[in-house]
Amino acid sequence: MAAAIADGPASAERNWYITQRWQQYEGEARANLLRIAAVGVFYLLHLWNYAASQGRLPTWAPGQLSEPGSISGRFHLMATLLALAWGLGAATIHLCLRNQVFPRWISSASTLLDLVLLTSVLLMADGPRSPLVVGYFLVISLAALRFSLRTVQLATVGSLIGYVCVLGMAKWPSTFGRAADADLRVSRYEQLVMVAAMALAGVFIGQALRRFERLARQFSQDAGRPWKSSP
Repeated sequence: MAAAIADGPASAERNWYITQRWQQYEGEARANLLRIAAVGVFYLLHLWNYAASQGRLPTWAPGQLSEPGSISGRFHLMATLLALAWGLGAATIHLCLRNQVFPRWISSASTLLDLVLLTSVLLMADGPRSPLVVGYFLVISLAALRFSLRTVQLATVGSLIGYVCVLGMAKWPSTFGRAADADLRVSRYEQLVMVAAMALAGVFIGQALRRFERLARQFSQDAGRPWKSSP
């Protein structure tokens, strides 16, 4: 009887660990599918914008998205290569998950991949003036699907570091191979708003995960079995 009581908490923790890892596995799979969809959507928007800047849109297409000649062929090539690298990374993750290869670091690695490639795109584009800076919020939101507070923290801190790098490029454009007279800077107010918004987004999502985990543990205890969400 005493042994059964002693094994009770340990067994509950083991069941919770198994359930948590299963949810992380499913979350990583869904996050990867959403990653592919997001990259596809943004790349199609880029193609549309590039075609418009080159005057190649058909007559029935919507109006001009940017100034003629504002997007160079070099930028289009680099954006295409980065999109292919993103797709290759997503395909690698998909193959790992399909073969049930799921090390604990895979969520961190995929999050870092998103941050590095997104920051690379911004460094080539208009830096902090580019509308693609909203991608940092998407990376933070995507981290929530992994059911891991550490992944959310990594995404938040990584987004802040990436944004600071982008701000550095705008302040010293020649260091990054841009024209010395390129004016890519934004006001200090906009910088602080972005930094505060990213940090708060990470805090909000982290708190939501904490409450969700507490609710799941309580439900598991009340039901007498490990909690598992519907697919």
